[in-house]
Amino acid sequence: MVKTRYNFNKKVIIGLLILYFIINLMFLTKFPFVHSDEPWLSGLSRNIMEKKSFAVTETFFDLYERNPHAIKSLFHLLQILFLKLFGYDIFTFRLLSLIMGTLTLFFFYKLCYILLKSEKLALFSTFLLSIDIQFIYASHFARQEIILLFILTIGLYIFYKTNRLSNYYKDIMIGVLVGTSIGIHPNSFIISLPFVFLYLYEIFITKKLKFKNLTIYIVVVSLFALFFVFLSFKFDPNFINNYFSYGKQFGVNKPITSKIKQIKNFYLKLYYGISGTYYTPNIKFQFYLFIAVFLTAFAKLFFSKKTSNKDNFLSIILVILAINAGIIIIGRFNATSVIFLFPSFYILTTYIIKDIKKFKLLYIALLCIILIINTTSNILPYLGDSYYDYLNEIGKVVKKNDTVLANLNCEYYFENGKLYDYRNLALLKEHDMSFSEYIYFHDIKYIIYSEEMDFIYNTRPVWNSIYGNTYYYYEDMKKFIDTKCTLVHEFKDNMYGIRIARYIHTRDWWIKIYKVTE
Repeated sequence: MVKTRYNFNKKVIIGLLILYFIINLMFLTKFPFVHSDEPWLSGLSRNIMEKKSFAVTETFFDLYERNPHAIKSLFHLLQILFLKLFGYDIFTFRLLSLIMGTLTLFFFYKLCYILLKSEKLALFSTFLLSIDIQFIYASHFARQEIILLFILTIGLYIFYKTNRLSNYYKDIMIGVLVGTSIGIHPNSFIISLPFVFLYLYEIFITKKLKFKNLTIYIVVVSLFALFFVFLSFKFDPNFINNYFSYGKQFGVNKPITSKIKQIKNFYLKLYYGISGTYYTPNIKFQFYLFIAVFLTAFAKLFFSKKTSNKDNFLSIILVILAINAGIIIIGRFNATSVIFLFPSFYILTTYIIKDIKKFKLLYIALLCIILIINTTSNILPYLGDSYYDYLNEIGKVVKKNDTVLANLNCEYYFENGKLYDYRNLALLKEHDMSFSEYIYFHDIKYIIYSEEMDFIYNTRPVWNSIYGNTYYYYEDMKKFIDTKCTLVHEFKDNMYGIRIARYIHTRDWWIKIYKVTE
């Protein structure tokens, strides 16, 4: 009877996840808008595949300094697998993210069942996460965060499943998972810290584990880290200097005191939806919900003697604190990394609701309705635009094998090595080149020019971070276009005509395609 019930519930969750996958598949390429990070990552994957070497860099950057390394190599390997199966298209790489997002929900359900001791509560918590706009965003975005979240979720599931066993097989498994994540993204450090916190808690507070468990975990992760560093030195003998030099521009080398101060601005920007080129969903409701839940959780721990599963309750709080510590220590403060916190907060939310005695169903209904409305209102504005319409407009006059200077977000249309990104232009002066010399050196046939270039120049230096200091090349570029090029096509695209997220759909943005004639 128990086995039959288990099989039934397993079929239910799998059926719901299949439905979730199909629904998201319908608007996978429409939401969010295609960000340049996506062709940046997949473009490198394509180049690795074609050159048959991981020791290569992106073809669209020649002056913008790039150095090869092995960190992210496993992610590129996954993308190459999907590329071979489904072709070079934004759908291909977002499909990888959606699959990982769906699998994350499956293991999140299993994790919740262990922690909450209830199939209904586990399903409820999983449902909350699945309808959250930040989770849907991460599951659609062709970046690495959703894969890291998948690894974190499986790791936590293994940790809690064997929590009362002092077997070292568990520690090795978690170490291998986290160690493997180093080959996905440097933010693997963020998802490694929760396990350190949990091990310390189980060693010194609950006394269920020994220090040897933590040691094994750290040793396994360290071995993986050494392996990826070793590979990186094979790709680039000056790996350490180049890697930290690149990170310096994002403030990762700032003192820890400065990073602690920055965490406030990090959350304020997320609250108000402030960003440069990244899509930032409206998650104000989640801020109110999570703060209320977090404060309530602390109150219950210190003032209530009847808190059920107190150890699990406190350990989830430790996971939240550990992730924040990881974000601070790295100091990159990338808006996409906030997704690592959401599963833990929804587990806490379910814990709090579980202990409510009056109007429990009303709270549950209101929470679900508000999240659904919030998610729907975030997604609907983007369903009317098509990334493929943008590429089709370019394709009316430009061939896939034509060499172009263009925004990286249209890279999916072109063959490998045919697009050069505007970010190179800020370094023309350092390389003692004029704009015209750059065009002729690469035999560029077309310049795909968006009005955003004029906007960025006219509002300088506010948006210099997008294409560098336009002051050094803008006038030279405009003169070349006016005297050496012919306008062959122009079209309006109020989404892909501007990379600055806050100005999308705020006015008409025109894209002009010029053919180099001289």
